[in-house]
Amino acid sequence: MKKKKLTALLLVVLTLVLALAACGGSSASNDEAKTEDKARTLTDALDRKVVIPATPKKIVAIQNAGELYALDIKPLATTDYYMGIYPDFLKGVENIGGDKPNVEKIASLKPDLIIISDYQKDMLTNLEKIAPVYATKFGVTPDEQLNDIANLVNAKDAEKTYLAKYAKESKEAKATLKDAGIENQKAAVVQFWGKEIYIHDPIVFDGLYTGAGFTPTEAAKKNKETKAIATEAVPAYVSDADQLFILTPEGKTTDDVSTLLAGIWKDIPAVKAKHVYLVDSDKWSNYTAPSREYQMQDAIDKITKK
Repeated sequence: MKKKKLTALLLVVLTLVLALAACGGSSASNDEAKTEDKARTLTDALDRKVVIPATPKKIVAIQNAGELYALDIKPLATTDYYMGIYPDFLKGVENIGGDKPNVEKIASLKPDLIIISDYQKDMLTNLEKIAPVYATKFGVTPDEQLNDIANLVNAKDAEKTYLAKYAKESKEAKATLKDAGIENQKAAVVQFWGKEIYIHDPIVFDGLYTGAGFTPTEAAKKNKETKAIATEAVPAYVSDADQLFILTPEGKTTDDVSTLLAGIWKDIPAVKAKHVYLVDSDKWSNYTAPSREYQMQDAIDKITKK
């Protein structure tokens, strides 16, 4: 009898121990879940302390949709500009308008994070009433911008994956050019925008240069700003270019481009060699990691398929 009572008592104790262990495990899991859900405080480009979710799920990207594309994170909503650049990726995403997005529509979407650029700080008053607003720094390098957004949305692994993919693509791009007999060549870029022609710091076209392996022209190396250039000055700026890329709306020709190529630009060496390529202005010039990747791939495709 005593033996039976002792056995029963041991079973009760063992059951209690297991139950407590299970409860303890549940508590630990709950603690981990709470940690995962715990908000973070980040300092943005406007030197503001912004409290955001650990991993934002409903993001309105007034800026930086390109970085979200690189990280394969689809925003809840974005602007006309990005919808035009990434139409396939952003299919089904809400369009909140242009330079002055629809604040009422943003509010109706109930986001948990809104991303703007530091030059858009005038939007803060209205947007802060809706959700946490994080301002990124305008003009920093594509890698710096990507790193900032990856940290913001808790996607560091996705950032590593993207950068590894780009490095692999860059190696393949250079090999493709080498196989086509194109090595150690110079390339130049000019942009038609409105009624002006612009040149940029070569860093804006890093996908063409570092990515694909071209070298800027001597004049381009000396330029460290975005500025308008006279049509008559372009031949000297691109005189030593083996390949010439002209940025136009959607990469389409215009009367102005055709007239110049047949007129005062006809003796440019790259023009005479028929090494001139019209490329999509928006996709080449938005200075992001995906833009850099697009420049590289587009340049390779156009040069090798011509």
